[in-house]
Amino acid sequence: MHLLSFPTRFLPVCSRRPGWWLSALLLACAATTEAAPVVGKVEPPNWWVGHSRHSLQVLLTGTGLENVHAASPTSRIEITSQQASTNGHYLFLYLEIRPDAPPGRHHFTLAGPDGDQGGFDLPLERRPDPAGRAQGFGPGDVIYLLMPDRFAQGGAATNRPAEPGPNSPAATEPAPTGGGRRGGRGGGGPSYHGGNLAGIQEHLDYLQELGVTGLWMTPIYQNSGPGRRGAYHGYSTTDYYAVEPHFGTLADLQSLVAAAHHRGLKIVQDQVANHCGPEHPWVKDPPTPTWFNNPVTRPRNNFDINALADPYARPSRRAVPVRGWFAGSLPDLNQDDPLVRDYEIQNALWWVGVAGLDGIRQDTYPYVDRAFWEVWQTALDAEYPRLGCVAEITASTPAVLSFFEGGVRREGHDTHLRAALDFPLHQATQRVFGTNAPLTDLVAVLAQDSLFLHPERLVTFMGNHDEPRIATIAKGDLGNLLLAATFTLTTRRTVHLYYGEELGLRNGPGSGDATYRVNFPGGFPGDTNNAFLPAGRTGETAQVYDWTRSLLHFRLAHPALRGGGMVNLLTQRDRYAYLRRTADEEVLVVLNRAGATPALSLDLGDLDLPAGLRFTSFPPDRPDLTLTAEGRLVIPEPHPIELYWAARPGGPR
Repeated sequence: MHLLSFPTRFLPVCSRRPGWWLSALLLACAATTEAAPVVGKVEPPNWWVGHSRHSLQVLLTGTGLENVHAASPTSRIEITSQQASTNGHYLFLYLEIRPDAPPGRHHFTLAGPDGDQGGFDLPLERRPDPAGRAQGFGPGDVIYLLMPDRFAQGGAATNRPAEPGPNSPAATEPAPTGGGRRGGRGGGGPSYHGGNLAGIQEHLDYLQELGVTGLWMTPIYQNSGPGRRGAYHGYSTTDYYAVEPHFGTLADLQSLVAAAHHRGLKIVQDQVANHCGPEHPWVKDPPTPTWFNNPVTRPRNNFDINALADPYARPSRRAVPVRGWFAGSLPDLNQDDPLVRDYEIQNALWWVGVAGLDGIRQDTYPYVDRAFWEVWQTALDAEYPRLGCVAEITASTPAVLSFFEGGVRREGHDTHLRAALDFPLHQATQRVFGTNAPLTDLVAVLAQDSLFLHPERLVTFMGNHDEPRIATIAKGDLGNLLLAATFTLTTRRTVHLYYGEELGLRNGPGSGDATYRVNFPGGFPGDTNNAFLPAGRTGETAQVYDWTRSLLHFRLAHPALRGGGMVNLLTQRDRYAYLRRTADEEVLVVLNRAGATPALSLDLGDLDLPAGLRFTSFPPDRPDLTLTAEGRLVIPEPHPIELYWAARPGGPR
């Protein structure tokens, strides 16, 4: 019996659920020889010839796999080891794929102890052309964060599993397993609203016109559990090698990436190595006894990131954030198990290779041992040297955040991590522009950039999918929203924007993180307003959009904002002025909450700039500034936001 060739038209409707194959396999075995080896799932489903990861782990899931002998169809693919679970549901094979192994579909045989035959196919493909793939990202980029389910619905309705509409009474369903972080990481919760990959692709023109350079989607792994209930946000994985059916198919993802690349947009994938979802088949039937940390007691992660950076923390304190289950409900994968380690490394490589992704955002990064991140990043760098990875590290201070940066060996390991989400600066941004805290709070965080080898790679942001929107925190204050966008897009960082921030979008009704994840207006059937189009952006919405768009395009036009240095000129409670600089140009940024008086006089006398240097305003509707012989720039009646740029002598004009 070979289930891979089992006619799919005979599979029941329940085959759409995670774990359907196990029931089918058990039925197949009951109808034939009980000990016959049967394979229902092969991970990874394909690989590449000439890949840097030529020693490949293949995980087979099925029945009767405990006492089989695996044989390769060619001497150019050698089976170097095999290990089965005691119940025969899993078989780990390690293959050595020689550089001269032929591409194509290779059939491996499995012989049981009674001579029963089974097998599986592993397609090997030629490595894709690297041009325009795995490009990485950095301070020249602005990455747009969106949730596929909440952004836009596209394609034919018949291609999507039916769900209640986003505004129907049935749009909220009970969680089959407890809530997650802030109530939103467990299985279940608010249902899928219908956004999908096709909807994102249909609105790439909007993103390109806005002026962002890439997009990051929350996880697109399969998350649906039995009955199609699941975590619409994507952080409760049920299959690491499948796209969530509510979002589309692997072909839809590949089409989206190709279309984005055609427009010059990069794609960042949200990956989750720390934990899987509570509905994953592994939870009831783990491949190894050590597949999960603490599978019986299931201690709750306390998110004590400080303990991990504290050289004086006792081992038991450090164990809780690394070995605890996220929110007490999301199973914590044990990367100390070498089989887990290899599975996760290959999975990350597979997604980049099969879809042509440009970067990875790694979820809950601190809660995995540094030793794993060292080998994980080393493997990715070997195959994709330009690929960018940004880590979610919710540290509240730069000192703790810097502990995870790559390029420094700590506790015997170098993470090789290139970038992290800058939560300390983000928190200051929300305080300053959401609650009118002093502008010097921003300066105090930036003053600690010397703790980092590459502070410019840190990713700053106003908000994300896990916390209240900046427009809600600021109570809709237009001035503060424009100031927040200006600082975020002009400071020395890589940037991400959360979808709808360009519209001043606020939280939805109710409480909890689902309210931060409101639908993009115009993305769904029946929406009365379409903010994807100019006609759907009026009043203050239009003002926030127009300023954000103009800033994004100004940023694209000025290298000093995308990779230049930074000098603070004035730091006061309600006035902050700084320069972004390259050898060719200067960009002056002034954030002013102190009013039009007194006049603003900035001393640039120690910066070796020529007298008479002319600074042109942006937008070009204000008088230019000229550097005096004493090295001063004077703005007689400063507006809340002042932007100027100057071409350095000998630079482009």
